[in-house]
Amino acid sequence: MRVLYEVDITGDDAREVAELSLGRFRFTEDGRAYAAALVDHCIHHRRKIDNALRRFLKNWELSRLGAVERAILRLATGELLYETETPAQVILDEAIRLARRYGDDASGGFVNGILDPVARRERKAELRRTAGEGS
Repeated sequence: MRVLYEVDITGDDAREVAELSLGRFRFTEDGRAYAAALVDHCIHHRRKIDNALRRFLKNWELSRLGAVERAILRLATGELLYETETPAQVILDEAIRLARRYGDDASGGFVNGILDPVARRERKAELRRTAGEGS
C-alpha cells in the first residue's frame, strides 16, 4: 500500500520505490516476492484495476479519492484479480484494516463499500462457495 501511495503522490518509478520500501522492512523471501508481485500487478494492470473500481464508484472519480483510499483500493483489487490463491475475504479484511489504520473515520466503510461488489463480481464462484459453507 505504501509503495502505491508513494508512486501515486510522487510519480516516481514503482520498481525503484518498491525496492527501497521492501528494503526497509523485514520480509521473508516469500513475503518479499509476494509484495513485489502485487506491485507489479498494480502497475502493469492499472487500467484494468481502475476500470474494475470505476464500475462501483457511484458519483466519484478515482482522482477525487484520497491517496490512501486510492492506494488501498488499487492494491486490493489487484490482489483480487491476480492473486487468486489468496482468499477474497482475507483481501477484503486486510484492506478494511489498512483503511481504518491509515485513512480517516469513514475510510473503512468506504473501502468496504467499493471492494465488496468488486470481489463479488471478480470472485463470484469463490464467494458463493464461502457463503454456502457458512449456512
